[in-house]
Amino acid sequence: MYFKIAIAAAALVCAAAPALAQDQYVRPLRGDDGSARIQSSFTLTLPVKDDEDAAAQQQAALRSFYKVAAGSCAMVIETVADTCEIAGITTNVNGRTRNIDGYGGSQIMVTGQITMKVRFKASLGKTAP
Repeated sequence: MYFKIAIAAAALVCAAAPALAQDQYVRPLRGDDGSARIQSSFTLTLPVKDDEDAAAQQQAALRSFYKVAAGSCAMVIETVADTCEIAGITTNVNGRTRNIDGYGGSQIMVTGQITMKVRFKASLGKTAP
């Protein structure tokens, strides 16, 4: 009985050994140049107009998302950072119908995430006297 348990335990250790031997990459909170990354996620929901082209409405929704993304760095500089640049953007566009008994209508929903590379203001690390 103990022999079977020992063999099973040894088999589990051998099976897990390759996974445990892999190098783990952990993204540093700050880069070598003193910069850090800020991520911001948000969702825009816009009504769909039945008499307009759906593709044009989708492009308008994405354009609105990108305008908000472009303003994100300005807001970060205004509040907590000396420098900011957009390092990445992901977006997802979905359409949905919320038409229940003639109410609600259709919507375009844009969700996304912005990653910004920033250098925080030096004054943020100082405590008031």
